[in-house]
Amino acid sequence: MITKFRTMMLAASSIVMMGASAQAADLYTPAPAYTGGWYFSAFGGANWLNDTSFNVGFPLVNAYDTGYLVGGAIGYDMGPAMGPLGVRVEAELSYRDNDVKSHTNADTGATLVNPVGSTSALAGMGNVLFDFNMGSAFTIYGGGGLGVANVEFDGHGTAGNLPIMDDGDTVFAWQAIAGIGYEISPGWMLDVQYRYFNASDVSLSNGVTSSTTDYESHAVLGGIRLKF
Repeated sequence: MITKFRTMMLAASSIVMMGASAQAADLYTPAPAYTGGWYFSAFGGANWLNDTSFNVGFPLVNAYDTGYLVGGAIGYDMGPAMGPLGVRVEAELSYRDNDVKSHTNADTGATLVNPVGSTSALAGMGNVLFDFNMGSAFTIYGGGGLGVANVEFDGHGTAGNLPIMDDGDTVFAWQAIAGIGYEISPGWMLDVQYRYFNASDVSLSNGVTSSTTDYESHAVLGGIRLKF
């Protein structure tokens, strides 16, 4: 009787173990194959522009509201070019825009009443990005890019008056990028990323005085990437 009971218990345990193994197999999702190829990406989100300053007869410091960034890129994914490290190269076009929050006379500390204006940057960039394969649908990536940006300071001044600065310049630009991607289905990737963007020595003139300023911004973006 005892031997028969032990045999039944062993059989039941085997069935339970087989069922658990089958359930675990059903829950396990293998990492998607990491393959290269051409892709298109689109992205957008919030853009924070650092204060700018230039000479309009007195040194004017400009603060900005939170703005937006939109853009797209066409790139080529080289696949696992360096073991678990993948490499992507892409050509990108993006547009950033922020409205003026305040104008301040840096000499006196006085704030101009009813400030108006906006600052934008239209940029064409060439990026190199490195993908770190996580062994799952998630990918961490980072990199940067070089290019040119047309930076425009539109209608800076006070409401109801002529602008005290309305000029722009095209200059060298660079950016740093860090992000996380998640493959929702083969060939489709969701992106969340941070970007730092810099366009230095923007030359400006209001017809009376000339000066230079730097454009620096930070952005948090969401986007989608499609391989084709």
